[in-house]
Amino acid sequence: MIIELDDPGDPRLDDYCLLNDQAARRVREGDEFFIAEGYVSIDRVVDSGHELRSVLVTPSRVERIIERVPMLRSGDTPLYVMTRDLMEHAVGFDLHRGVVASAQRRPVQTVAEIAASSATRLVVMEGLNDAENVGVIARAARALGMHGLVLDPTCTDPYSRRTVRVSMGEVLHLPVARATAWPDDLDVLHQAGFESWAMTPADDSLDLWSIQPAELPERLAVVLGAEGPGLSAATMNATSQRVRIPIDPDVDSLNVGHAAAITFAAVSRAVASGA
Repeated sequence: MIIELDDPGDPRLDDYCLLNDQAARRVREGDEFFIAEGYVSIDRVVDSGHELRSVLVTPSRVERIIERVPMLRSGDTPLYVMTRDLMEHAVGFDLHRGVVASAQRRPVQTVAEIAASSATRLVVMEGLNDAENVGVIARAARALGMHGLVLDPTCTDPYSRRTVRVSMGEVLHLPVARATAWPDDLDVLHQAGFESWAMTPADDSLDLWSIQPAELPERLAVVLGAEGPGLSAATMNATSQRVRIPIDPDVDSLNVGHAAAITFAAVSRAVASGA
C-alpha cells in the first residue's frame, strides 16, 4: 500500500489538511480521527491499539517507518509518500519531521463509566485550553501511575496533534472521560468512592508533604485548574480536600504541568511505600 502522490490537493490527503489551524482541525476531525506526528507518537498509536487510517511520509522516511510499523508493508493501511515541498503544501506548513499519521479515535467515556472502571487514580482538569500543558500532564500521568483523565466541558481536545505530540503519544494509553455537568460530575466520582483533591497554592490548604502514606485514599482524583485563574470557586467547593505544594513564598505559583507531575510523584511514592 505504498502510494506515491504528486498532488497536494489529492482527496486522499484530506485528513492532513490545515494541520496548524487548531479550530479548523477540531471541526475536520470531529470525534472520528486524530493526527499523530513523529515516530514515537505513531509507535504509541500502534501499541495503544488505535487503528491507523493512513500514514504520510517523505521519501527518506519510508524504510524507517516500515521498520517501526511492519504492518505497513503488507497490510491495508495506505502509506502515502510525498516530497517535503509537496507535503508542506498539503498540510499547510513545513512538517520537518517528515512523518505523520491519521488514526481512528476511540469514543470518549462518560464520567460514570470511568468512575465504574478499575481506575483508582484519576486526573481531573478544569479549563485547560493549552494543548501543550494537557500533553505534559498526560505524559506525567502515564509515567507516574495515574490511570485516566477526566476533562471538564471547556478543556481542550486531548487528541489534538500538539497534545499527542507533547505527550509523546502517552495520552493514547489513558482512558479519557468528558464531563457534561460541571462541577456536579465530581459527585459522580465521590459516589464511586473517590476523594478529590483541589490543587491550589492557598495557604489554608493541606500541605502535600504532610500527607502520610496511610492517609492516602484508596481512590483519588487530583483536580487541576488552568494557568492563571486556577480552579473556579464552584469546583473548589465541590472537592473533598484542598491541597497545596509548598513552595518558596517569593514564587507565585508553579506551571500546572510541573505541579501535576510533583503531585503524581508524591501519590505514586505513597502507593509504593504501602498505602
